[in-house]
Amino acid sequence: MVKRVLNINGLPRTLIVNEEDSLAKVLREQMLLTGCKVGCGQGQCGTCTVILNGKAVRSCIVKMKKAEENAEITTIEGLGTPDNLHPLQVAWMGHGCAQCGFCSPGFILSAKVLLDENPSPTREEVRHWFQVHRNVCRCTGYKPLIDAVMDAAKVLRGEMKKEDLIFKPVGNKILGTSFIRPSALKKVTGTWDYGADMALQMPSNTARLALVQADIPHANLKGIDYSEAEKTPGVYKIITAKDVKGKNRISGLITFANNKGDGWDRPILCDEKIFQIGDAVAIVAADTEEHARAAAKTVKLDLESLPAYMSAMEAIADDAIEIHPGTPNIYYETNCINWALHAWHWMDVPVPLFMICIRTSLIQANVLLHSCMSKWLLIKTVNSLHWKEIIMSIMVLTPNSEIC
Repeated sequence: MVKRVLNINGLPRTLIVNEEDSLAKVLREQMLLTGCKVGCGQGQCGTCTVILNGKAVRSCIVKMKKAEENAEITTIEGLGTPDNLHPLQVAWMGHGCAQCGFCSPGFILSAKVLLDENPSPTREEVRHWFQVHRNVCRCTGYKPLIDAVMDAAKVLRGEMKKEDLIFKPVGNKILGTSFIRPSALKKVTGTWDYGADMALQMPSNTARLALVQADIPHANLKGIDYSEAEKTPGVYKIITAKDVKGKNRISGLITFANNKGDGWDRPILCDEKIFQIGDAVAIVAADTEEHARAAAKTVKLDLESLPAYMSAMEAIADDAIEIHPGTPNIYYETNCINWALHAWHWMDVPVPLFMICIRTSLIQANVLLHSCMSKWLLIKTVNSLHWKEIIMSIMVLTPNSEIC
């Protein structure tokens, strides 16, 4: 343990810290500045970005022994307040950038440093900055983020007013407008709580959890051996599918009368099959997170590997096995009309047009990946001679999704 004086959000703070702890851990757990989010914990996603001595750094990989005495640190809590927001925070709200909101504090602080160094960046320079600083967003597609930075730069240069970034409804009419998400203010100020933030607010004797996760994309689950984990110090219980009360299923599919399945195909904890890397198989409850994680590593899974379908087209091939028991790989089919027909006629593509949603086991290179669920939306045109396929979107739900 060492004594360290740090200037955090404009105030000198005297701390006793473990030199091997990360700056993120100290900010979150000792200072309770939970606007500093931790996603990957390996410096790859940028959610933990703070400003250290004028530079954007990923605080989850900055050890306290590297934080020099009297270092200047700015977190999202020190950038603006709900009644006096920084232009970047306002622009984030106005452009709909704070969707799940988990990455917003890191992006905003990263952009703050960019605009401090370059008040008039091009769109390409903004995009390059986020790439270099490894700021990753799974919700927006990045365009709104670039738009927000460009508009905030205009405000800081005096070319527009901060108030002009926000749409104000007239006569209570918001349909077709850019009305701000109700949760956006908390998300851009770092005060919207996620699961890990709530854990810090719980009593000290609250059990801490760690997931046992699959490391292959598709398999039959033959058994779970957690005998060694039960002997690990601090462990209270190993929770598996048999401990889930009621139905061990999540309704993941949009359910229509003509679905070829009931929508209840995804387990809360895997009981029969593994559908992708990261699927949750068990939960270890222990007295500390460190003990829970250590015990989780000792759990052994008996897995019978199955073919890994890495694309939608592989999943609907004639020789593809059924991925979700009782649900065909092509589970929903319907005619599309109006705009779609006009569009495809204009593109000289044969009709009729069908929309097919396909669930597939897929390796996700995704920020905040733990156990997750993937959905491919495939639009397919069919005639007797050929298909043309376009992958339209991928949705990924993670444990860090906002609590509704």
